[in-house]
Amino acid sequence: MTFVSKKNTGRRLARSISVLLVLCFFCGILTSCSGKAFQKKKIDAPEMARILVDSLSDSSDKEELFNRIPEEQRDGMTISEYYEYISVLQKMKPSSARVTSFQIISGEERDALLKKMIFDETHEYTDLIRSCIPVKIQINGFRVSGVPIVIYLQTKADGTVYLNRSWAKSCMELYSFSAHYFEAYANENLTDVISLLSYTQVKEALPETRDILKEKAKEMIRFYSHNVKSEYDAYEIVSIDASHLVYLQPAVLDSHLQTNRRTVRFRSNEEGVISVIDPIESELKTADLYMYYNGRRTVRVGEHAAPSQLESLFGKPLTVSCGPVVEKASSGDPEDGLRNILIRYKGFTITVYGVYHGEEDWDGTYTRFRIWDSEKAGVGPDLQVTDTSWDVLKSYPFADEAGFELKVQIDGEQYQLQIGLDRDEPNSDGSIPIDTLILQRIGN
Repeated sequence: MTFVSKKNTGRRLARSISVLLVLCFFCGILTSCSGKAFQKKKIDAPEMARILVDSLSDSSDKEELFNRIPEEQRDGMTISEYYEYISVLQKMKPSSARVTSFQIISGEERDALLKKMIFDETHEYTDLIRSCIPVKIQINGFRVSGVPIVIYLQTKADGTVYLNRSWAKSCMELYSFSAHYFEAYANENLTDVISLLSYTQVKEALPETRDILKEKAKEMIRFYSHNVKSEYDAYEIVSIDASHLVYLQPAVLDSHLQTNRRTVRFRSNEEGVISVIDPIESELKTADLYMYYNGRRTVRVGEHAAPSQLESLFGKPLTVSCGPVVEKASSGDPEDGLRNILIRYKGFTITVYGVYHGEEDWDGTYTRFRIWDSEKAGVGPDLQVTDTSWDVLKSYPFADEAGFELKVQIDGEQYQLQIGLDRDEPNSDGSIPIDTLILQRIGN
């Protein structure tokens, strides 16, 4: 029988605990080192693309996928920002569609795609765009635009692929702004729409006159209420990047009540200011196909013209001249045929397309009225060269978005009104003087 003293037992127990503690300490160091070594291992473009593509699945564990991205390749992006960024990218995918595969775009196709994304060489994201890796995503659903879904990976100077936090935040801001923009029209909120007009991307300053802004906002609301037949949920995000968001509205009625598609764009400039490109058709009114003189309606573009008619309305012209034959007559005579005839008055000219035999012997059709310096002549009852850009907006609220060029098609004929503005000499109130009015039939 062996007897063990309590003293020896205590020593052995203490020695065993010490050994265990030492082992635990070194295991902890090994585990920590192993973890650090794993975190330092970078992932390449295909792996990063796979993580993002897998995150687009509604059933994916986004947090687990996010944690697979090494910290140095997240650019400080938080898990909540990652969630929001992915939710924006998901909106390019039809709700019922499922991602089936992806392809990294390279070579000439990549260069062409990135070049299209650059609309301003001075933009802060231009260099970042050039270094992007586009990833094309295939789905089992149908996109109305027919354009493939493309997302973008960013690369550092050393070639390391990463998620640029600023890029992701800009995408989120563009989407958030667009949602507010469309919501204002869905709710027919006049006050909100008026405030949003300042974001519309036009060359001219908007008038401070609230009446003009109010009429423009009301017309915008009317367009969205009556012409845009697609619900907001049916709008398709065609593409999104840090500086550009493109929507497709699948069903929009045009002025002839034909259903077409329509594009709305949101852009963010180098200062982060968002602008909207949401052009609405400003169709030329029938009343403005006439030249007015001394407040009275006279001749209409596209109508038959004769010398006696003009003299009774405007007096004797300063000059009458003609150009070369445009369409030869069947007689074969090189001087016999249709040509442009120019009738000049003080401050305006009238062009007739027809047969010319002399200054008082011609016949044809009015094809063009050009007014540049006349207080008597105007286009329609409300437009004269003594007016300004803001006067135009009273009649045509979206003329600024159409570059002050208005068109209409009647009975198969196309007509156009070009309003020339003297941009070098703006008025003190910000409006721009009209220097030329050209009303014409397009094509002879």
